[in-house]
Amino acid sequence: MFFTFGLRALITYFFPNFIENLFSYLSLRFQVNHIEYLWTSISSFLIAIVLTLISNLFVIKMFGYKEPISYAVKKYGDEIEKLFRTSAKTGELMQLTLKNNKVYIGFTDIIPVPKETNYLKITPVMSGYRKSESKTFKITTEYFDVLDIYMSDNPKFDIYDIDISIKQDEILTAGIYDQDVFSLFRGETYEEQKETEEETIKED
Repeated sequence: MFFTFGLRALITYFFPNFIENLFSYLSLRFQVNHIEYLWTSISSFLIAIVLTLISNLFVIKMFGYKEPISYAVKKYGDEIEKLFRTSAKTGELMQLTLKNNKVYIGFTDIIPVPKETNYLKITPVMSGYRKSESKTFKITTEYFDVLDIYMSDNPKFDIYDIDISIKQDEILTAGIYDQDVFSLFRGETYEEQKETEEETIKED
């Protein structure tokens, strides 16, 4: 508003009749009764939109697309969006438990725009489920070999996308995943856990 009134004052100073003639034409063109400073207020609104777009483009050009989004998530995002922001910035793994007891462990390189969508993308590393009664987490699938192929330069696999879209409303619990901490909670090392899982698979 300050910028618009300053601009109006300058134009009036150098071209005394321009503003009056322009606003009279606009009032007749759009059949609007004369209201003091109506078109100045409308101009202020339009200029604010244009300057916002220009400033956003400037910030994105200077700092990249992710930084403004990262700041927005840090300031206005919910806990899930902040978790995805952390994973995208640090590469840390996340553990997501869904309402159907399905569990995904993975990472993301996409910082979600706050409140823009209800779906979040994750690149899975492992997946499994929680047992209905004990809620103990059991790993059933590992994606390491697939990830190696997916991240290779082989053009044969360029069309494949292993990312999974998860509806945010379906996430029951979420947090940073650390294999060593996970093994400690089970009272065993990762190698011991693998041996236990292999024996369980053989028995099944």
